[in-house]
Amino acid sequence: MSNDPIPTVTINKSSSPRPLRIVHVAPDWYPVPPQNYGGIERVVYDLTEELVNLGHEVYLYAPKGSKSSAIIINYEHTSPSSESIAEFVLKTLPDNVDIIHDHTHDSVIGRRKLPIPTVCTMHNAISNPVDYPVYVSNRALNVIGNDYGFFVYNGIDLAEYQFSEVKEDYLLFLGLVAWYKGINYAIDVAEKTNQKLKIAGPIYNYEYYTKEIEPRIKNNPNIEYVGEVGGQQKQDLFKKAKCFLFPTSWEEPFGLVMIEAMACGTPVLAFSNGSVPEVMQGFPNLICSSVDEMIQKLNTNQFPDANLLRNYVEGHFSRNTMAREYLKLYNKLLLEQVNYNYGNKLKEIGNFTEAIEYYKKFLSAEELPKRYKIKVCYEIADIYYNLNDIENERKFIFKSFEYGTPHAEFCCRLGYEFLENNEIDNSTFWYNLATNLDIPKEKEEIIIDSCWTWLPHIQLCVCYYKLGDYQKSYEHNEIARSFIPTDERVLYNKSLLEGILKNDK
Repeated sequence: MSNDPIPTVTINKSSSPRPLRIVHVAPDWYPVPPQNYGGIERVVYDLTEELVNLGHEVYLYAPKGSKSSAIIINYEHTSPSSESIAEFVLKTLPDNVDIIHDHTHDSVIGRRKLPIPTVCTMHNAISNPVDYPVYVSNRALNVIGNDYGFFVYNGIDLAEYQFSEVKEDYLLFLGLVAWYKGINYAIDVAEKTNQKLKIAGPIYNYEYYTKEIEPRIKNNPNIEYVGEVGGQQKQDLFKKAKCFLFPTSWEEPFGLVMIEAMACGTPVLAFSNGSVPEVMQGFPNLICSSVDEMIQKLNTNQFPDANLLRNYVEGHFSRNTMAREYLKLYNKLLLEQVNYNYGNKLKEIGNFTEAIEYYKKFLSAEELPKRYKIKVCYEIADIYYNLNDIENERKFIFKSFEYGTPHAEFCCRLGYEFLENNEIDNSTFWYNLATNLDIPKEKEEIIIDSCWTWLPHIQLCVCYYKLGDYQKSYEHNEIARSFIPTDERVLYNKSLLEGILKNDK
């Protein structure tokens, strides 16, 4: 009967030296930079421009009509399609890429689990199942990302925002004209203060707009909807407004318009939802809890100096700051990957002691995907097995359980060790557990395929044979045979057990 140990496995990856070769994948809705509306595209543009300025080789996947100092690779499809983005990027990806930065709504590249580290920025209030999610505020990381991943604030190029200390007598709402952006509250403020309000931005829901918003605009000569804006018109609206209203009513991930307004020297009154307290932390007195409080602050007219507002944005939300924060993240992931790769190389040549040290460095990184940590635990346990250090082997087997449901590979390791020591009941427990685990949905999470299919069953055949339960021994051998029907061990077991069971009758 077979009593084979489980095989070893080595995971190979690659990394590249600096300067980095970085691929950015933009959504396929608007060109980069956008002509009018398009906060994500504006961030992608500023980030790629600054990375190029900092000396890195940057490729940008974006729709036709996009402009950038990066090397642009235009999408070939014309209608928005996440799957088309993924297929096109995979077909045309440049060689020797260090980092991929996915900005798409669905994180279509990050979901593919490529061997190249892929950072995925969650620009909206979503959380996609990817290895390296990046949120645009700490609040979004906590609430939307459930504290898994990273956060980097958005930034802008202040040179593109015109500054003015001279203001005209109107309030401004600029953004998506939608209920969750608080357009109704902005109109409430204008109506109750009898002040002029200019509304700019695309309409999110025409039914809501025509029923709830348009009648109020038509009935109030002080309120004007100017439509979607860009270029100089947008600059004029921002820099001349006496106050920018941001009564957001949802879990706002960032709110780029707040820093755009302040860059122009325009004060912002905002509701304390989502990331607003973070973005406005330099001016907490401008944060409001209600329409009445917003009105009270408007009437008081105690706003910070325009220069202070712009300096605040320059110090906290510049595109240079954003780019450098992302570079720190890129290099952190690459360093961790180098530790992992070098550990693999050292293991391959038999330098086990140093390999363990590099694997432990990799394992100590808190933010790494758990599936990678599980694999590293396996590699370390495998080394200790080869060193005949059973205590430390088991230590890292059990450590892998900290990162998720026990994996069949570890259960089979424990089962084999107990079987070798003739501790059959313990061996049976661990092999049975291996057969009752759900196979990971992601192929990359499987370290050894046999541990999820035939191996624990053929070993249970051995266990039950030694326990004298020949019927169960036969049943597990048959399950193993369903996976490997021509295997000599399985065929031998079948013949042997059928003879025993026949004689028992």
